[in-house]
Amino acid sequence: MVKQSDISELEQLAASQWGMFTTAQAQALGFRRNQISRMVDSMRAEPMCYGVYRFAAGSEPAHADLKAAWLSAFPKETAAERLAKRPFDAVVAAETAAAALGAGDFHLSPYTFITAARKQTVRKDMRFLGCSLDEADVVMIDGLPTTSFERTVFDLLRIDEDPSLVDGFMRDAARNRAHAFDFERLSELLGPIASRHGFPEGGAAFAADLVLRNVSDVLVDRANDALRSAIVDICGSEAFQSAAKSANGLLLDILRSTGITSKLEEMQRTLFDSIGSMHLEAIKEIGFPGTEAFANELAAATDALPKPSAEGVASALAKATRALDAPRESNRAVNAVSEEK
Repeated sequence: MVKQSDISELEQLAASQWGMFTTAQAQALGFRRNQISRMVDSMRAEPMCYGVYRFAAGSEPAHADLKAAWLSAFPKETAAERLAKRPFDAVVAAETAAAALGAGDFHLSPYTFITAARKQTVRKDMRFLGCSLDEADVVMIDGLPTTSFERTVFDLLRIDEDPSLVDGFMRDAARNRAHAFDFERLSELLGPIASRHGFPEGGAAFAADLVLRNVSDVLVDRANDALRSAIVDICGSEAFQSAAKSANGLLLDILRSTGITSKLEEMQRTLFDSIGSMHLEAIKEIGFPGTEAFANELAAATDALPKPSAEGVASALAKATRALDAPRESNRAVNAVSEEK
């Protein structure tokens, strides 16, 4: 007979695994299969997928079926043990990753995972892709290791997913998920498959085609928004207001005096000096810390535009947007630290 302490231990384990446990984990605690069946019959637990159950108490977690499938991939180990491993033993990938990332028109099932070791299954609702995976290409989505946007694009293309769906995934990621694609990383990933997709020049040409067709307009829109925001910040700065007051004062002097030419020259010099100083101070201290980096990268984009190289344009646009995002992320981190203090 199962002890109450065993039931409590199983409940504690399940609490750390989105309310779920596997048959193998329950058996390790002394449960028999018929006892698990009785828990289901009494509606204390419900089956999620083969060998995985969820305690009925509490609300169902997001992507519960995906989490159950992930647990079933290596059912003897706990989620905590598996998440502590490097490399991860199973990473959400391909169509499943696209759906988990919230972009494109993909379904979670069949649940696809990249595994470090070759693994097979007879289940029709699961698929394993045995290959190496750089940890830099893994992000955590709702508690599960998942391939990044760039790696997901690569995986979709290497398994010959419909190109129009891949395009849709990239557009949706840029527009609705505000993701700035890492052009350099995407180029590296696409290198091995570029030739068979019609780009013998290599991964950079392939990545440039994808970025320019699917996300360049989004990058330009974001750049325009950033510039408008920067202008508003600059015009609201103390330096700008000081320059305006100086100009007004000089104008009154002009109207009250007869030395119009000399006053105009003085006003021009003052305005140039004040506004030049205002730009530097506004960029460094006021409102929009990313403007300087953004302007530098945007200049690179401008230099690249007349060139015939699509890679240069795509890379410069992507860098400009990422430079814009960097100070925002830094500010958020600083604010978070301040709030903790």
